[in-house]
Amino acid sequence: MSRRAHAFRVRGGVPAVILRVLLVAVTVAGAMSLVPVPLWRGVAMAAAVIGAVVPRSLAGWIGGAVVGLGMLFANPQPQQTAVAVLVVHAIHVLASLTWTVPALSWTSVRALLPTLRRFVVIQLVAQTLAFGIAMISTPDQGAGIAWAAVVGAAVLVAAVGAGLYALRRADSVAAVVHSAPPGRSGADVGGPA
Repeated sequence: MSRRAHAFRVRGGVPAVILRVLLVAVTVAGAMSLVPVPLWRGVAMAAAVIGAVVPRSLAGWIGGAVVGLGMLFANPQPQQTAVAVLVVHAIHVLASLTWTVPALSWTSVRALLPTLRRFVVIQLVAQTLAFGIAMISTPDQGAGIAWAAVVGAAVLVAAVGAGLYALRRADSVAAVVHSAPPGRSGADVGGPA
């Protein structure tokens, strides 16, 4: 009797290697359209390829960071900012998926729908904020939107403070586990019965 290899069939599935190819394609497209310095384009593309081949190296995120930071060398334009918000977020999502989904596996398209929904919702919020800030600031104003950096820093400090407060509170109300009183029969390992 011969042993059959076990297989798991996915309906409506696609090879997971497509996620890695998309990571490289989105990063290359973003680098070519947003980063004006050829050296940084090359760094972003190389990081994307390394991130696709070895996702645990975190190079996919480095490629996204290079695309975002590479815009600092270009003149700010609202449409370029909108494309950057879209591309950097897509790189982040694809790098996260390549990190968790094995390259040789198959993934169901339906399993990717919640990720797509979150991507769209976050893009709606992020693009709206980017457009609003672009409309508030004009290059004619001397300071531009320097006040946004101060507000952003204050929000970041408040968020970190709220997170630390929540962690401290969660640690202080940890559930207390009571052991059986000593002298009973059986081993008392100090855990719940």
